[in-house]
Amino acid sequence: MTTVADQVERVLKPIQQFVRGWMNGAPADRVATELGMRSGEDVWIVGRAGVLGDGDADVATAGLAFLAPARVRAAWESLPPGLSHRAVADAYAASCCQWGMATLCAFDPARIARLDDLGRAIADAADPSIGTVFAGWRAQPRPDDVNARAALTMHVLRELRGGAHIAAIAACGITPLQAVLASPAAPPRSGPVWAEHLGWTGPFADPIAAREPRLEAERLTSRIIAPAYAAIGDTALEEFANLVENIRNAIDM
Repeated sequence: MTTVADQVERVLKPIQQFVRGWMNGAPADRVATELGMRSGEDVWIVGRAGVLGDGDADVATAGLAFLAPARVRAAWESLPPGLSHRAVADAYAASCCQWGMATLCAFDPARIARLDDLGRAIADAADPSIGTVFAGWRAQPRPDDVNARAALTMHVLRELRGGAHIAAIAACGITPLQAVLASPAAPPRSGPVWAEHLGWTGPFADPIAAREPRLEAERLTSRIIAPAYAAIGDTALEEFANLVENIRNAIDM
């Protein structure tokens, strides 16, 4: 029998991968050029955390967690005059929606609408205390275009897991840097190379002692968000998982 936990794990990677079409690389670089920012990587940082408003960089660091505080501050304090963090978040959301309109239009609109409806029902069922960045993205205005809405909803669900993961890492007694170094992901999304990509500087300690707590944190993350997924019911959750998996697998990214 398929459980809610099974479905949460099933959609983990497809939801993470949905953002590959717009979160980094050329799309983020274009936003940086349009806004007069230094780089697409700065857009990635400020765009995600900009939903929190224009507070101190430590507020953004708290919401992102796994990026080095110094790297977040460098991006947060680099905006050209007159550009707010909130405006960067809005531009970043627009980039997400543009990707959705250009990419998801290849699918049956009814399927995309169903993907969005079920995904949004899961997001709406989650307690906002799971994560501030998640709550901020959930509050972003929803566009009229169904493909744009679905793309935004997938990002909201990604941030839902991200917020839960921050809490899980702390509960398992390891630091964000240890979590990055001990990540079970395949290189280059783990170890020292990934830590440096996220702004941390070495020399780095051997993460061997953090590996088991890191795996437990993954399991705890899934348990934290499982009630939101369970809220739509087993039948709808199976339908949602099928849609996420099939649509993601049909996109070349």
